[in-house]
Amino acid sequence: MKSDDRIIMELSLVPHPEGGWYRRTYESRESVSLQRGERACSSSILYFLKTNERSCLHQLKSDEIWYFHWGSPVRIHQFNSGKYTQVVLGTDFDLQNKPQHILSAGTVFGAECMGQGSGSLISCMVSPGYEEEDFSWAQVDQLLRIYPEQRSIIEKLSGNASD
Repeated sequence: MKSDDRIIMELSLVPHPEGGWYRRTYESRESVSLQRGERACSSSILYFLKTNERSCLHQLKSDEIWYFHWGSPVRIHQFNSGKYTQVVLGTDFDLQNKPQHILSAGTVFGAECMGQGSGSLISCMVSPGYEEEDFSWAQVDQLLRIYPEQRSIIEKLSGNASD
């Protein structure tokens, strides 16, 4: 069994709608009242991208923190307020990899596993906690108008995660 498939099996991960594999591992018992409704204070998932898998462009109404655990580095592409940036999660500090990264609420982002030999194991913590109605797919046409120089990245990270 490939190591990617073994990790998915051992961690009881299921396909994630945005791409990759996940399992919700935590939701706080405490909650917070927001204009958009009641939310857990925080929630967390294990998230795994196989070699060459991606997390398609999307955004959340809450902050999200990605924590790198194991495997190949992950490149996160971010689009926010007319500015494109990227961060590499990993442990090669000589290459400016970061072990964690904060994605502010409203940031459009996607990610890709950069490895050829192994996938990437990450945890994602959302605060206030994740609810499906706080998720939206990126508006690709709008991104292409605002960030024409990033066309290849936007096209690669848009659409169906199984493409």
